[in-house]
Amino acid sequence: MVKKYFILIVALLMVTLVRIDAQNQYQFNHYIANQGLLNPAYNGTRDIISGLMIHRSQWIGLDGAPMNQALNVHGPIEDTNVGVGLALVNDRIGFTNTFDLFGAASYKIQLDRDAKFMSFGLQFGLSSLVYDGTKAIVGDMNDPVWAGKESKLNFNFGFGSYYYTDDYFIGFSIPKFFSDQFDQNSSGFKNTIDFKNIHMYLYGGYIFDWYPVKVKPTILMKEVYGAPLQFDVSANVLFAEQFWVGLSYRTISEMVFLFEYIINRQFTVRYAFDYPFSPINNYAKAGSHEVSLQFDFSFNKRPGMRSIRYF
Repeated sequence: MVKKYFILIVALLMVTLVRIDAQNQYQFNHYIANQGLLNPAYNGTRDIISGLMIHRSQWIGLDGAPMNQALNVHGPIEDTNVGVGLALVNDRIGFTNTFDLFGAASYKIQLDRDAKFMSFGLQFGLSSLVYDGTKAIVGDMNDPVWAGKESKLNFNFGFGSYYYTDDYFIGFSIPKFFSDQFDQNSSGFKNTIDFKNIHMYLYGGYIFDWYPVKVKPTILMKEVYGAPLQFDVSANVLFAEQFWVGLSYRTISEMVFLFEYIINRQFTVRYAFDYPFSPINNYAKAGSHEVSLQFDFSFNKRPGMRSIRYF
């Protein structure tokens, strides 16, 4: 037990050794359920065909607030250690809309007979950027940032690693290495690898029995150079093997209420509500809302088997 906690703590502290400027990329509250979007190494580790559809409306009441939709489908290739996945993410904020299409592959290694696994993953794909600065109300109309419209299709790739057992897990990922930076010389956006704009994610969790319920504490750290290190700390409780209820606190001063209902072996629905304590609450009084549907299937003789890991 001590060894498990030690491994988790050491891994989570590793991120503080690296400082990699910009706001965080799109985020989802049920990040443990969305690991296929967060980390390509997660694809195929549940040993079934698993999919997730999600919609998030952030800071309702605030013009130009972020809104996201995503679809992730992944699964293992039978009789191999390879997993594959597909991720589509639409991210709209302000005058910018980004659409990502990524294909991912992972390879897992069994470390010992006690069901300890290490998985590594890569994802490659395209990111479409649509930007319309003419919608902005600004004082200087000659500023090239706000002077025009632009549409671009760019290549991108990401990397991840994932260590897991039956009752705990640790993941690290950089989902996107390329980012669109505004170039003053060309008065347009340039797709480039800028290490000051790379977003890193390190997360982990543990599930244990606390009769008659199961408890799942998790933590997610987001790091980008020049911005404060952001933590999401959450705890979820499973009642009657069907209802998950939880709370999460995000260090940008947001409290998140989490709910999950396991309909059957194939379908799970989730809902999350964010309530900000920061000054943004003066404008986004309705908070943020997130809904998702997960579906799990198998095409072999083990139909609809759900991972006993609960993640």
